[in-house]
Amino acid sequence: MKVKPMERIWDNSWPPYWPRILEVGREPLLWHLHHHAVHFPQKPAVIFYGKVITYKELDKMVYRFAGGLRSLGLTKGDRIYLCLENSPQYIISYYAAAALGLVVVPGNPMNKGEELVYMLNDSGAKTVIIEDILFSVLQAIRNKVSLDQIIVTSLSEYLPDEPTLPVPSDLWIKTDRYQDVVYWNEIMDSEPISAIEVLDIKQDLALIQYTSGTTGNPKGAMLTHYNALYSALSTATIVPTSSTNDIYLTVLPLFHVSAMNSSMNAPIYLGATNILICRFDMETVLMAIEKYRCTVWNAVSTMNIAVINYPKVNEYDLSSLQSLASGGAPVPLHVLNLYKEKTGCDLVEAFGMSETIGAAICNPPTKNVIGSIGIPLVGNEIRIADLSDELKDVDLGEEGELWIQSPSNAIGYWNDDVETANIFPGDGWLKTGDIVMMDDQGYIYIRGRVKEMIKASGYSVYPVEVEKYLYDHPAIAECCVIGIPHEYRGEDVKAFVILKPNWVGKITEQEIINWARDQMAVYKYPRIVEFREALPKSGTGKIMRKILKQEETNASIQRIES
Repeated sequence: MKVKPMERIWDNSWPPYWPRILEVGREPLLWHLHHHAVHFPQKPAVIFYGKVITYKELDKMVYRFAGGLRSLGLTKGDRIYLCLENSPQYIISYYAAAALGLVVVPGNPMNKGEELVYMLNDSGAKTVIIEDILFSVLQAIRNKVSLDQIIVTSLSEYLPDEPTLPVPSDLWIKTDRYQDVVYWNEIMDSEPISAIEVLDIKQDLALIQYTSGTTGNPKGAMLTHYNALYSALSTATIVPTSSTNDIYLTVLPLFHVSAMNSSMNAPIYLGATNILICRFDMETVLMAIEKYRCTVWNAVSTMNIAVINYPKVNEYDLSSLQSLASGGAPVPLHVLNLYKEKTGCDLVEAFGMSETIGAAICNPPTKNVIGSIGIPLVGNEIRIADLSDELKDVDLGEEGELWIQSPSNAIGYWNDDVETANIFPGDGWLKTGDIVMMDDQGYIYIRGRVKEMIKASGYSVYPVEVEKYLYDHPAIAECCVIGIPHEYRGEDVKAFVILKPNWVGKITEQEIINWARDQMAVYKYPRIVEFREALPKSGTGKIMRKILKQEETNASIQRIES
């Protein structure tokens, strides 16, 4: 499909420290790890609960583990499934796979049963690297998949004797020895490879990254080594002070592209230090920032909301932070203001997808526009397509579907030519499915998802917009909005709300509805509010709207049947 990018209005908002062109080179990310190991071997690359791994040590571990994988018979193009939480093992496995030209399939450790069966069979992965505490999940479906080998590891293998941060208690559990598996330390005893696989970085796959999917089975975005390299470099340029002296806090799960790119690949590209935390815990995050003087933290909105609302947050010194980025959903204004007050720097919102391997659009830290996801990053072009005719662009200030043309865009979906043709229409374009608007400075604002748009009394209602209004209420800690069937209006707007602790029992659902009626148009405000103690979330902390939709559908069916 031949379409043109829109006029680069955002050039007038381009910060002086952002490059106009990226010189990426031909070397994959692994080359940069090796470069740092040679030039500053004793620099800490990873600190895992106090366990320090230098660049020289990490480089040796990668080459040795790659040698072990080769001894198992893995060759270029083979898929390898990682079922690991944040850990040194994840980073070692990822880069060892790159050294051999293997294709990493990042797996959510929370996947179970048929979810796991689907991803293993669809990707054709013959090797799995898995934590011992998760092995029973794989064992339960082993007769439904075809695996050549399973590599089992315990995260305790890289924990220090005297941790500097609280360690989740289950990481210390010693499990039984399993049959027909290979153990991590056996692989690490192998002879290291002497040279990495020769790669065509623009053609050879580095990843098959499965999307969370709004409907149907997840789709595997095919991402090349060039996609990963370009995205890591463009992410590293966002922060005006980016350097080898940065201390990255990594708590977003590495199986998701946002963390994989911005919290693992970017610091390794820079030669920075990574403070690695296995899973999100507010106290641990705050302690890590204070103890290690972290400068960069990339998170999702739910994490940011939880931390800044934490009653003990003022007991910690967060002043070292120089860059705070958030994705997944809009951040309430009061949270943005509290972060600014607490840290002295802006919490900026960004936008990316599995298909873009991380951020494609971001607010410049020095030119942050609250409520916006920012402007396209270096090398990226966009268009905002008319929802009724995708060959036409909308006028400035009008809403349409966001299309992105980027060197970091995936080259298609694994084993899915139909969806590849639908979402990747050619010439490097990606149809995001997000409804956006651009202002006269080139800043982009998310209005909703094409598939999530609510039709109430003939009007289009975007859940994200309603949520933005609801977050202005002082009682609301978190919320999620969906459309539910209504015999007259077509759909009603329903809001699921988590109250702040000091408001529980002091306000009713109807009072929230009455307040909302005064804040937004009559067709837009939620007619139904349901208080919840928790909302369903993905492994990255993103609220799963589709699960709430399914719950409502199931409840409707039960009412009809009864």
